[in-house]
Amino acid sequence: MRYFILASALIGTLLIAGCTPSRSSGNDKERDAGHLCNEPENPYAEGTGHYAGHEWAEDHGSGTCDGLSQSFNEGCEEYKTQEAEYQACEAQNKN
Repeated sequence: MRYFILASALIGTLLIAGCTPSRSSGNDKERDAGHLCNEPENPYAEGTGHYAGHEWAEDHGSGTCDGLSQSFNEGCEEYKTQEAEYQACEAQNKN
């Protein structure tokens, strides 16, 4: 019983210590700079229209998403949304 209590106390202490926020020295913006911006990533399954549209937009950059397939257009638009968010984030980190 003694070992059980000792083990429980040790585990409890580790859990409490592991769940407390760490203290940082410095500005949060400096610490987080570069960690908040995610480059566009294709979230769709290969072989789908969404995937093809996302890949097309990544390869061709600018242009309109006006393919013949709605899923292609949605994948293309998703890439453009991700890219715009990424560019805005990068610009904000530079300030």
